Amino acid sequence: MNTMSTVMKQIQIIQDFCKKTLLLAIVLGPLMGSQAIGWSSHPESEKPYNFKFRMQGQVFEYQQVAASYEEAYERAAKACYKHFKGGRHLSEDRGLDIIDVCANPRSS
Repeated sequence: MNTMSTVMKQIQIIQDFCKKTLLLAIVLGPLMGSQAIGWSSHPESEKPYNFKFRMQGQVFEYQQVAASYEEAYERAAKACYKHFKGGRHLSEDRGLDIIDVCANPRSS
């Protein structure tokens, strides 16, 4: 009989745990679900950014869709440097000139 009462107590503990878990899921479930939907269906608003870089009469235009100006600017500056460098080995002065141009775009 002692084993039977121990088993009954364990069953009661499990039932109480299940009731609490179910209650918690009922209360918090809709809140968690709506936030998860909100995060996946409403990403940070992205918008297009346009940049123009001018160097020695040459114009490089770059458009980037991003969540922030800073994010778009960073990508544009890297693309600018790659464009004006053109895969060549540059002198230090030429490299600094390109960095200066790419760090100061004209945005529209």
